Amino acid sequence: MSDTPLSQYLRLLRSSHEYTQDDLAKYLGITRATYSHYENARLIPPTDALYKLSAFYKVSLGKLVRLSVISSAKRNEDIKAAEYVISDEDIEYNLDMLYKDFLANCSDMTPKQLNKWITIDDRELVYNYHRLSGREKRLMSHFMKMTVISRQPKER
Repeated sequence: MSDTPLSQYLRLLRSSHEYTQDDLAKYLGITRATYSHYENARLIPPTDALYKLSAFYKVSLGKLVRLSVISSAKRNEDIKAAEYVISDEDIEYNLDMLYKDFLANCSDMTPKQLNKWITIDDRELVYNYHRLSGREKRLMSHFMKMTVISRQPKER
């Protein structure tokens, strides 16, 4: 069976936090084999497992649910709900490759060092930023600067 966006993301989360499948299985109250099926796209985690994983990794439950819907749709082409649920374009990308590419570009740091200071959302942001045109990068940079400036307390 081929990977799904959800299975890729679960593997990336687990490896970036340096957990084993057994660690996650114990936390979820399931067997290691069942958890392995989640990461290998043989099973889609039930809602309660997605909720627990969201809390465990401190990631958006909405993102995990969207990935779950997309993963279901990839198996059954008749399901069209994903077209209405998706709000993040980044979830279609191969997150394992994103992680490897990011590490290759930060060759002076070990994966363990990177995991201590950069989140998965940071990696996705950098990856997507580098896919923009020069003009789009300038606009995005300006937008981020203006957002930061607007959040700072005003001096009197």
